[in-house]
Amino acid sequence: MAESQVRARVRRLVVRVHVGTDLLAASDDPLFLELHGPVGREFRLALARGRALRRGGDDRFVLAGADDPDTNVAHPDLNDPTYPPLDANAITGVALRKGLDPIPNVRGHGELDDRLQISEAEVEIHVDGEPKPRCYIRIGPIWLGLVCGMRVALPPAEKA
Repeated sequence: MAESQVRARVRRLVVRVHVGTDLLAASDDPLFLELHGPVGREFRLALARGRALRRGGDDRFVLAGADDPDTNVAHPDLNDPTYPPLDANAITGVALRKGLDPIPNVRGHGELDDRLQISEAEVEIHVDGEPKPRCYIRIGPIWLGLVCGMRVALPPAEKA
């Protein structure tokens, strides 16, 4: 989409993931934010400092311009929703997708499934000129993994 055609420019994406507290709820595998639609993009959710997706953790990932002081993800220049510009009006859906990190071949096949339990997930899409963000929220518990599915859609919700 040409920059001049962007009517609702995405300025920032804020993703909050509350990890469950059940046994084996945490994961070392990567987690991705998917934006669906004709301007579809995918962003890796990894903090620049510290570990994320720990049991009982409440992680907040801020994706914005690499020069934005609030950006806290690893490789902000590669996970920048402002370049190329995204038109929020062309986003048709939002999902979280769990990836797989290679595991050394020392475990049995049943142990290859590193599951992630999400108690709650929220995505805010901050758009230039709009007073409040567009929100997508899903309440769990939601398990992501090989035996339970790798992706979960987040429906739109009104932010109070």
